[in-house]
Amino acid sequence: MMPSFSSRSARALAAIVLLLPLPACGKKAPLRLPEDRPIEKAPALRARVREGRVILDFRVPRHRIFPEREEPWILARILRQTAPSPEAVEAGAILEAGGFPFDSPLTWSDRELPPGKVYTYRAEFRDGARRRRALTEPLSVSWDRVPERPAGLTAGGGTRAVVLAWSATGGEGVRYRLYRRVSPQTAGEPLSPETIAESRFVDSMIESGRDYCYTVRAVIIARGLEVEGPAGAEVCARAAEEALPPPTPPGPAP
Repeated sequence: MMPSFSSRSARALAAIVLLLPLPACGKKAPLRLPEDRPIEKAPALRARVREGRVILDFRVPRHRIFPEREEPWILARILRQTAPSPEAVEAGAILEAGGFPFDSPLTWSDRELPPGKVYTYRAEFRDGARRRRALTEPLSVSWDRVPERPAGLTAGGGTRAVVLAWSATGGEGVRYRLYRRVSPQTAGEPLSPETIAESRFVDSMIESGRDYCYTVRAVIIARGLEVEGPAGAEVCARAAEEALPPPTPPGPAP
């Protein structure tokens, strides 16, 4: 004769069956609440140094984990850690109340910092609710010195060109970057993203009859980091109009 289960045993067995995990059956897990969403990865930082100021270039990330809710990022915080301290502090922030356009470039400049230390930066993005986050990977920078200020810059206006020359700065591996402004502009722009090895340059991308003002900075590469020194004195010049050949005298009448 087979033993029979009591009603109490049957109920206990049913409870155990209900507690067993069921197969997913193709169902997706429910979406997380915004405050529980994981940190997203932001595009990498790029760094350069000018006169001891670290300049960071980076881009606004797109939402990668939850693209169905593309709330714009409105806040970019810059976090800086100075070795050997393990703590990162907020060094600055960029706020855009209307939101940054996705993939747009941003630039942030730190205060002047002493050489010989290691500075590690991260950029953190937050949305309007200040809950969703995106973080860049950490970027560490360090440099031992800033190159000297170039001296003796001269500018001579030629025919549709300005000839520039300056005194070479001492030190191994020193290059130069020229900045130009068109009067009455107040800020100069680099003539080229590339640096110049020689201490001479001819600027032919100009218009005759306009005044152009120039400065030059020395540049070195330290541990893969571009370090730009202070600008030398500004000089200005004007390109001459192209000389026209003299007119041909009229010949005798036929």
